[in-house]
Amino acid sequence: MTLPNHETREYKGIVLERMQHLPPGGKMGDLPEWLQHESFIRKGEKKTGGPNMRLLRLEKDKPSLTVTAYIFNKFVHPVEDRYITPREAAVLQDFPLDYEFKGTLGQVQKQIGNAVPVGLAKELAKEVAKYFERLNRSGTLKIASYFTGAGGLDLGFELASDALVKFETCFSTDIEKWAESTVKHNRPEWNFYREDITKLEPKIVKEVMGCTPDIIIGGPPCQPFSVAGKQKATNDPLGILYRDYIKQVDSLKPEIVVMENVYGLAQVKSANMIEEIYKSFEDIGYEVTHRELMAADYGVPQKRRRLFFVAAKNLHYFQYPQPTHCATENLLDLPLYKGAGEEIMKLPKASLR
Repeated sequence: MTLPNHETREYKGIVLERMQHLPPGGKMGDLPEWLQHESFIRKGEKKTGGPNMRLLRLEKDKPSLTVTAYIFNKFVHPVEDRYITPREAAVLQDFPLDYEFKGTLGQVQKQIGNAVPVGLAKELAKEVAKYFERLNRSGTLKIASYFTGAGGLDLGFELASDALVKFETCFSTDIEKWAESTVKHNRPEWNFYREDITKLEPKIVKEVMGCTPDIIIGGPPCQPFSVAGKQKATNDPLGILYRDYIKQVDSLKPEIVVMENVYGLAQVKSANMIEEIYKSFEDIGYEVTHRELMAADYGVPQKRRRLFFVAAKNLHYFQYPQPTHCATENLLDLPLYKGAGEEIMKLPKASLR
C-alpha cells in the first residue's frame, strides 16, 4: 500500500549517529556530548545559550508533543533511524490516511502543523450536533469555513454527523494557494473560494452556498498569540483577523460559531484578548464561552492544547465534550492515551525519495 506524503530519505553522518544513540523519548541532551549540536550546548561560566537544536524520538505508548510545521527535523521515528514523514505527522493529527496534502514539501509541512487535530474537532462537533438536537433541529446543517487550511476542523465535523444531524461544509476559504489545492483535491464539494478575509464580501458566501450558514467555523491565524513565538498579538496584522471573522458572523448570523486558536492567546500580556473577544461577540448578539482542550484527552496521539470559543444564540444548550481518554488508569475506566509510536507503526514502510 502506497500512501500519499509518505516519503523519507537516507540519513548519513552525524545526523544518523545522533538518531542511532537516541533512546525512546530521548532528546538532544540525552546524547553523548560529542554528538550534541553546538547550538544546544550551553557555554561560558554562566552556561548561557542553547538549546536551539532540538531532537526527540517518539515513544510507542505515549502521545507526541505538539505537531508544528517545524517538527520534521525534530521528531524521530519510534524505531527507525530517520525523521518522521509528513504522512506520519498527519497520523499524529488524526487525518485520514488517503487525505493528500498538496504543494511543496514545506507547504505540506505547514498545512499539517497548523491543522486542528481531526479527532479533537470531531468530539467538539458532536456537542454542536447535540446543541441543534436540543433545539429540536435535525437534518443537514450547512457550514461556512474560514481559514480552512488543510481542513482538520471541517473533517472533524464531517465525522461527527449522526442519525439526526448531518454536517456539510458548503463554503470554505483561505488565502493560501496550497490550501486551495489540498481542499479541491480531497473535498471539491466544500466549494473552496480563495480570498483574503479582509476583502471577502459576505454576499459571496451566501451566493456560493445558496443560503446563509447554520454554522461558521474557523481558526484565525494563531502565530501572533503562540507562546512558542514572540506573542506580538494585536501588534501583528495577523493578530486582528479574528475581528474580520466576527464581522462575517455579524453579517451572516449563523446559529452557532466555533473559533479555534492556540492556548497562548489567553496568556497575551499586551491585551486582554479573552475579554475583547467576548465583547466582540456580545456586541453582535451572541453569548460566548471558551475552553482549552487537550487533543490526547480525545484519542488523538498528540499532546496538543487548543483554545476554543463557542458563540451561540442559546448557549445554555451547548456544553464542551468530556474527555474520552486518560493519561493514567482511572475510576471512569477511560482508555489510556494513544501512543504516537503505536499509531505510526501501523503504517506501511515509507518510500525513499
